[in-house]
Amino acid sequence: MNSVYNLPFAVPYNVILEILTKLRADLAVLDGKVLVALIYTAFGLTCIYYFKDQPAVAAFLKGTIVENFGRWIAYSPDNNLPGLGWWVFVVTVFYFVVPAAIIKLLWRADLRDFGLRLRIEPGFWKLLAFSSAIMLPLVYLMSLTEGFAAKYPFLQIYNGEPYIGGTLVAWELIYFVQFFGLEFFFRGFLVHSLKPTLGLYSIFVMTVPYCMIHFSKPMPETLAAIAAGIFLGWLSYKNGSIWLGLILHCMVAFSMDIFALHAKGLLF
Repeated sequence: MNSVYNLPFAVPYNVILEILTKLRADLAVLDGKVLVALIYTAFGLTCIYYFKDQPAVAAFLKGTIVENFGRWIAYSPDNNLPGLGWWVFVVTVFYFVVPAAIIKLLWRADLRDFGLRLRIEPGFWKLLAFSSAIMLPLVYLMSLTEGFAAKYPFLQIYNGEPYIGGTLVAWELIYFVQFFGLEFFFRGFLVHSLKPTLGLYSIFVMTVPYCMIHFSKPMPETLAAIAAGIFLGWLSYKNGSIWLGLILHCMVAFSMDIFALHAKGLLF
């Protein structure tokens, strides 16, 4: 036994125990809700990143009774709507279902206290109109750039079907579901779980991972996500509601797709 301790890579049991004791003592003084929220943020975003990969899912399901499902979401011959639907399903689970379960089952709290209060704040419609007047011209200008045109719309139709039709409507509807989950996770679950301990810092802590999920998008959009994250986070922090952010996100996303299709000559 002593010879094991003499090995250069071996660590004595009492040293490990001492480290764990110190770690436990340090963690004991921290806010448990903040720890859960931040650790889950890392876990949930990791799961989304890997589970949304349709070809990887198809490869994993190969040889099983649901092999055809994997092939359908990854290699649909008509359009990529099945793959987009899988992506929205994954993000909805980790953006909404799991955080909502944490709030209800672990914290025994009310979902309305995490951004879901059904109320319209004073000045809501004026602020919406003002924000729209700023965002829509910027989105149009971005739609004229090559990077934007290469990224949007996410929907791709391969069989010659016109874009203006039922497939696009179906895509926009499930796209909006994704935005509900996104707004709830970042501006609801994350901001309001951190708010009692971190105060206004909760907005800026939330903005970091929110910006990072945009890294695969054009740089101007990623930079804009920093400002949008702070602004929408502040609105939720002050008013306890994610609805303005949700409406703005859906409106901008829909206009992104329409402007991009117009720029490509695919609108009509």
